[in-house]
Amino acid sequence: MKQFRAISLLIIILGMIVSACKPINSDATPTDQLDDIRTVAARTIEALTTQMLQTEQANKTLSPHKPGETPEIPTPFVETVQAPTNEAEALPTPIEGSQPNDKPCDLAFFMGETIPDGSVLYPGMMFKKTWTFRNDGSCTWTGDYAVVFISGDSMSAAVATPIGKAEVKPGETVEVAVPLIAPTMGGEYRADFKLRNAGGVLFAFKNPDHTFWADIKVVEGVIHLAQAYCGATWTSAAGILPCPGLPSDSAGYVYSDNAPVLETGAVDDEPTLWLGVNAVQNGYVMGVYPAMKIPENAYFSTVMGCGHGLSQCRVNFVLAYQEGEGQVVQLGSWDELYDGELERIRMDLSALGGRTVKIVLIARAIDSPDGGRIHLLEPVIKP
Repeated sequence: MKQFRAISLLIIILGMIVSACKPINSDATPTDQLDDIRTVAARTIEALTTQMLQTEQANKTLSPHKPGETPEIPTPFVETVQAPTNEAEALPTPIEGSQPNDKPCDLAFFMGETIPDGSVLYPGMMFKKTWTFRNDGSCTWTGDYAVVFISGDSMSAAVATPIGKAEVKPGETVEVAVPLIAPTMGGEYRADFKLRNAGGVLFAFKNPDHTFWADIKVVEGVIHLAQAYCGATWTSAAGILPCPGLPSDSAGYVYSDNAPVLETGAVDDEPTLWLGVNAVQNGYVMGVYPAMKIPENAYFSTVMGCGHGLSQCRVNFVLAYQEGEGQVVQLGSWDELYDGELERIRMDLSALGGRTVKIVLIARAIDSPDGGRIHLLEPVIKP
């Protein structure tokens, strides 16, 4: 109310100013130079009036609250968006397993290996190459899955080696070991492999052309015959023999032993070959090694004896060689009888230095095959 009275008083004062400035009556109608002042004054009155009216209206709306009374706070306007009711408009809910599986049935992922590429080995050395794979496919691998040789130098690998585990589910890993034998000649060698499923289909990695492999370097100088023995072909009068064999096999046998009990009863710790003749009169066992390059100024050495306790042991041992497919040529011959003594053999091979030949080992029973079992302790060819 006080503000309204102030407005009225202001209007009256401005009106008086305007009247005082009004010109005296005259015949002429000159331009009134105070028109601009009157216009500004009128606009000022209008603006002040509007402002005061708005202020008074606001005071009525937000009137002071009484003591102890909580003022009412205006609620802000919030636009509400309704959830879609049409099924076509609703967002889809993912369902577990509903995504398409684009993985092939059989797929491997390489995790690691032993015997890294370029490993240096001696001629004829036996070793195991192990690969670790993860099953990255959608099918479970079974015990019928295998590692198969594809190309290169087989290093005496089997045609197929089972993965060695009854079940490898997708996401699981498996270690696959393949027994190999280093070639008997110096050089660089590589054998390539793939996996094969139960249906005979080969597979490996995402790129179907890729393989996994064993890659070694063979250095010439020492040929360990006890480590390379399963690279040789072993026969008897009964035919081709398995390698390694069993001492109970009447067809004859060969196997290696890293803790042999010698004829003297002593236990040794060097790699040893056991040769057992087949159980017939004048039975024999013979091993023909793959072709190897004989080092210059080399010799053959071993320690020979009968099996411990085999008092009827009487065996003739022969060291020979074969060049190509030619005749087997004897280098030396020794008779071993059970007498509690060991026979130390050192045979000069300098005549074969630099030549590529097949080394041949033969054990023959002297008359009766009973007790026809001898050991060759660390048989080697070296300079």
